[in-house]
Amino acid sequence: MTRTTRNTRAIRATRTIRDRRLLGAGSVLAAAVALAVTAAPAQADPALRGTVRISTGVNGADPDDQSWSQGVSADGRYALFTSWAKNLVPQPTVGGRDAYVRDLRTGRTERVNLSDAGEALNGWTDQAAINADGRYVAFESNADNVVPGMQVKGRTEVYLRDRRTGRTELVSGGLTATDTDQFHASYAPQISADGRYVVYVSSRTDLDPTVVDPAPGALPGAASAPSLARPYTWKINVYLTDRRTHTTRLISRDTAGKPGESTSFRPTISANGRTIGFGSLSELLPAGPTPAPAAPTAPGVAPELALARPTTAVYYTWDAASGRLTPASYDTDGKLADADFDATVSPDGRYAVYSLPEPGGSTGGHRYHTVLHVRDLRTGAVRKVSGGLPGTTSVGSSGHGSITADNRWLYFDSAADNLVPGPQHPGWDVYRQDLRTGRTERVTTAPDGSPGNGSSNAPFVSAAGNTLVFDSTSGNLVPGTDAPAAEAHQAFARPTGTRAGDGDDQGEDQDD
Repeated sequence: MTRTTRNTRAIRATRTIRDRRLLGAGSVLAAAVALAVTAAPAQADPALRGTVRISTGVNGADPDDQSWSQGVSADGRYALFTSWAKNLVPQPTVGGRDAYVRDLRTGRTERVNLSDAGEALNGWTDQAAINADGRYVAFESNADNVVPGMQVKGRTEVYLRDRRTGRTELVSGGLTATDTDQFHASYAPQISADGRYVVYVSSRTDLDPTVVDPAPGALPGAASAPSLARPYTWKINVYLTDRRTHTTRLISRDTAGKPGESTSFRPTISANGRTIGFGSLSELLPAGPTPAPAAPTAPGVAPELALARPTTAVYYTWDAASGRLTPASYDTDGKLADADFDATVSPDGRYAVYSLPEPGGSTGGHRYHTVLHVRDLRTGAVRKVSGGLPGTTSVGSSGHGSITADNRWLYFDSAADNLVPGPQHPGWDVYRQDLRTGRTERVTTAPDGSPGNGSSNAPFVSAAGNTLVFDSTSGNLVPGTDAPAAEAHQAFARPTGTRAGDGDDQGEDQDD
């Protein structure tokens, strides 16, 4: 996959950002319980050995379309991915892109974006998230047969599937007999470790009843505008739903308490649900340090054209206990900067992981490249992670960080050619960095240690640090195979060889 394709998916920040972010899972839940499933499991090795393709058809057949990684449970047993393939499970596919969970212990694949009646959906699912023990999967869908009462085909909403009980519930608001608008949507869900909290973005305005955001020209004190009023707007905000209390809170609000006036996107959530991170083009806080430009503009390119399709924005974190919203995407000089759309927070909410643009070179046609940074939200310290070997420079971008529960191992994808010594190839690879020692190594390799012959992207590491899930076009990653690179991505999993807490300490200082 080229960087252009990857950015195109990211630029769909309001809808199809590859919201494949770290799935909130803390060290307390790292040893997740095994999940009971109703169907008899397939026979397989009791543990993951080497790299395996998890987007595999029934009876080991090759998939008939492409797949993308979405996440992994805290203990590394359950891998989540989405796919256009029609032959991954015996049940017929009704819609387009579906979400699947692969049990890496038994080899069983299960479709999880199902209706409350257990039926296949007549729409697609682009983004999904899995909780710590793998019981709950939050997903978006534009289907109209997910739950009883949904009468609008084509409008995307957020749902949650309980794999233990087989029930599916609507998360993003309620349904009414007159709710017939297709022009508003909720999507990009992420979920806390215990499945209680689901964070997502939505253009609806009826989700938080405490917000007063009257329509233009309304009298003072008027209630919020109708939730699904036309015309469609890019006024998209972040919401947090508590499934236990059945309440929803607006997160992306300005200092006056009003919803952001532009687009917010890509929310992620810590394991305990206390810390939420998201990017936003809205001016949510008073003007402070001037952010770095979203992308350096070449001579002769009008600034308004450069900003017409922004690929970066300020990254914020929100604390549930205090209700405080704080900008987080600072560079190493202490200046607030715009981050790429794939930023995240660590499982414990202490660190923000984000990529900042730097001038020079081109990845996928862009006049800049992105470099991964990690910021300690407690101390404010920022470190540059993917800067490359000493004395070297690169124009390849890095991003999509995923960090273990002990904050020691950081996985990310990169097109840079100066992160590790030895042979390089012109594709994307997945790397990991030991944040204690600073050592970086390529992890998406062939069995003999050579680079993959395609591109590997979108890594998700389990909170326990023992399993990595990613997607790739490489044909030489699985032992016993040596196929050429493909055009279509498939989803893979591999053991990391480490666990959270490996070594003589627990990684970063965790004292309060």
